[in-house]
Amino acid sequence: MSKNIFEDQLRSVLSEEFSDVNPPENFTQNVMNQLPLKAANPVTLSKKIEQRYRCIWNILTRPMTVSASPLQIVASVAVIFCGVFALANISLDNMESRHSGLQPTLTTSSLKRVAFTLPDPDRKFSSAVVIGSFNKWQSQGFEMHYDESQEAWVLEHALASGDYEYVFLVNGESSMPDPRAVFYVQDSFGNKNSLLQVSGVQHEL
Repeated sequence: MSKNIFEDQLRSVLSEEFSDVNPPENFTQNVMNQLPLKAANPVTLSKKIEQRYRCIWNILTRPMTVSASPLQIVASVAVIFCGVFALANISLDNMESRHSGLQPTLTTSSLKRVAFTLPDPDRKFSSAVVIGSFNKWQSQGFEMHYDESQEAWVLEHALASGDYEYVFLVNGESSMPDPRAVFYVQDSFGNKNSLLQVSGVQHEL
């Protein structure tokens, strides 16, 4: 007996057997209720991001109750007051330093007296000025005066320790190196400058 003939006979027997059987009421509805429901409105990625930001915003804007004892409040106010007072003192010190024109690390005790001497026994020069790296090659404030006893132009000035290049500016226009200097160097223009090395003792040039 083939498979198709057997299935036809079985279907005929069952149809005769259950022909008078009626399904219960709400059968179709009950079957449909057992089926999984399909989401009517699927949640998109943008919707998820919006919901997450809304949750974070609610957390940040939610009222919070902070409890503190009177002693803690007094201590906090004292710390804030001390911080403001310290910042005010620092600002005031910086302003005073700027107005005084002095560097905080440059004190009188760290400066060394240096004596510059330009021999001129025949009084060939009408004026002489010391210019160098210590005064940014400016003549103001470093004018020399003629000393009759030494027959030379002289100037004493306080400088900090270090190495300096300098020359004499004579008659307001001509520059010349110190004839009594121990060391000489050439600048980027090929000019000959005297080299002054200031350490912890007074220098006489």
